[in-house]
Amino acid sequence: MLSLNRYVDGTVYAPDDLHPGGTANVTPCVSDAIVDEVRAIREAYAESLGNDPAAIVADLCSRQARHPQRLVSLAPRPVDK
Repeated sequence: MLSLNRYVDGTVYAPDDLHPGGTANVTPCVSDAIVDEVRAIREAYAESLGNDPAAIVADLCSRQARHPQRLVSLAPRPVDK
């Protein structure tokens, strides 16, 4: 799986290629144990479905259909004038 971050000397850096002109000064991202754990779970989930976006969407839709009570449906708020 393609990693969007670069690791240099234990510091995580945001990718340069997401910016059309690159970045003059690469800003380090803060490494966080919870974020790392969520990313590892996300990567394992994607790998379990062969990293296929269509399979991931199909799996998420089937989970959503099996558990409709977990979905949040809010009424639209009135627009302030």
